Amino acid sequence: MRLKKILLALLLLGVSAGLAYQFWLPHWLADLTQAEQKRMAAITPATVTAAQAQVLDGNRLMADLRWLADPARQGRAPGSPGGLAARQWLVQQFQQIGLEPAGTDGYLQPYNVEAHYQWLRLLRGKDPLVPAANNAANVLGFLPGLDPSLKPVVVTAHYDHLGMHQGKIFTGADDNASGVAALLELARYFKQQPLQHPLLFIALDSEEKGLQGAVALFKHQLLRPEQLAFNVNLDMLSRDTGQILLAVGSYHHPWLLSLLKQQQAQSAVKLLAAYDRPWYKAGRVDDYTLSSDHGVFHQQGVPFIYFGVPDHPDYHTERDTADKVDVDFYQQAVESVRVFLSLLDSDLLQR
Repeated sequence: MRLKKILLALLLLGVSAGLAYQFWLPHWLADLTQAEQKRMAAITPATVTAAQAQVLDGNRLMADLRWLADPARQGRAPGSPGGLAARQWLVQQFQQIGLEPAGTDGYLQPYNVEAHYQWLRLLRGKDPLVPAANNAANVLGFLPGLDPSLKPVVVTAHYDHLGMHQGKIFTGADDNASGVAALLELARYFKQQPLQHPLLFIALDSEEKGLQGAVALFKHQLLRPEQLAFNVNLDMLSRDTGQILLAVGSYHHPWLLSLLKQQQAQSAVKLLAAYDRPWYKAGRVDDYTLSSDHGVFHQQGVPFIYFGVPDHPDYHTERDTADKVDVDFYQQAVESVRVFLSLLDSDLLQR
């Protein structure tokens, strides 16, 4: 009899807790969401008053983006003819810039990925099946710094996209031809204006298949976390959504806030340090901490920042084409990343 009473009490307690949870959680999340939106509004300047000097080649930047996002590349799916063409083209660009080969096969790190389930993706509301990636390869180029004893800063951008589906080509101009073209232009600039830290430029494959290019870097021990200083990831830089460029990562590394403040003073875009807080602090505001290749570096304990624009209606559609690029904003965004890399180089020397 006593056991039945205990079980009944536990049942009633569980039902009460469930009802309280269903009633309380939406209001709590709404309050957190509102607080996070207020926080973001407070750190975003109303106007940008200090435009930076434009030293990068904007025409070359756009030419590279258009080449990658040309329909002839067929959406650059890993292992596809378009993806292979983009890979070989990137090798040629790295050679012309003068980057040193840093892969397992010259500039390349070839790898295959078996299809598998990843339950973390399911918990994040995504398809848990990570597709196979056959004949994939990352492209790596090393640029020595003025001080060879320093650990390299890794600059990443994924060159793959969604390929073709039902006769439609997903050209991926913003996602992520924009990041790869930016990576190339930054490599050219810092080849002529080297930093104290070495720079490791990596064009990653199969990001769209579960960040598998970044995973392969560490899984096959081409990179070791303790040998790296920092990761700067570039993914979607070319669409003007209110002049906003997201800077994701300062929640995990608060020391970045002072750098972002200095960067903003030299930037013609609005830097928004956000989208990196967990749901229990930000409510229903997206958390991009694991949304792109920087997430793998973060999981490996490498400090990071991710620059990109907020999602827009053309994201992951066949409408993400080169003619939709906001050219002026795009160059300003890449110039802002250039400024950040210089500030980061100096800051890391003092740590």
